[in-house]
Amino acid sequence: MLNDTYAYVRARWVILVSIVGMVAPIFVCVLLFPSWRNGLNSSLQPLENAVFGVVSYGLAGVLLWLIWGRNLGRERIFGSFPNAREVWILLSLGIPNVGLSIVGMNLLFLPLSYVAPGVVSWWLLEPEPPDFICGFSLDAILVNGIQGVQTALVVPIVEEVVFRGFVLHRWCDKYGVKRGIVQASILFSMLHKELLGNFVGSVIVSVLCLRTKSLVGPILIHVGNNLVVVLMILSVWLIGGDVEGFSDASTLKEFRSDWWYGAIGAVISVPWLYWFVKTRLVESNAKLK
Repeated sequence: MLNDTYAYVRARWVILVSIVGMVAPIFVCVLLFPSWRNGLNSSLQPLENAVFGVVSYGLAGVLLWLIWGRNLGRERIFGSFPNAREVWILLSLGIPNVGLSIVGMNLLFLPLSYVAPGVVSWWLLEPEPPDFICGFSLDAILVNGIQGVQTALVVPIVEEVVFRGFVLHRWCDKYGVKRGIVQASILFSMLHKELLGNFVGSVIVSVLCLRTKSLVGPILIHVGNNLVVVLMILSVWLIGGDVEGFSDASTLKEFRSDWWYGAIGAVISVPWLYWFVKTRLVESNAKLK
């Protein structure tokens, strides 16, 4: 069913439409906000950044729906929905998925930090404004609420429709299943700061999507992953930790000293993901052709 919906739409057009949807708000903001003309959104307040993020991803999703999805039913777009027990299993995979990202970050960037420290500093350690702000002010509530909706709902739906819907099915149909999965996963990982873990995770959810003929599983895993990150940040804030420095190291020395995060991530993620792959993918009755 999903193959009939997505496989015959050119991936390049989907990517172009998505980019237009995400970039168009930048030009609008450049015209409307003088502060944007001095460095895009770096000088905007957290609330404006949060609104921009939702509008950017939301516009991309709306454009995709208007062009390709408005005459299709729910099941033609997303596929079948799992039962309640499976929903919880898929959401819970967000935990080992976060661990997988931490493992991938250490496996790839820790050795690279000694060989090409400048590359690691540029790609991984550049400071970014925090997505969430601490406190109970009106601004904090609005920012955190909007960022929560964007992170846990808008981003997973839009990215999964684009990558596991259009791009994956188109490239599998054009190049074959194995090559299509690898190429779509490389593209997906290149749009994220952490490359290796996102690539492996993308391969897993791509196989899940093809076996179940549904985007709901990948979306739920993506939602679970993002929710775990949000809850971790909020937990650090509640115990009085440094939210701004939580998600990323700021120096090479600090990054190298945090190697043990990768060991913890491996302990959490490897057995969990092995069980899921074995029981839901390898031993599945569905066959990849």
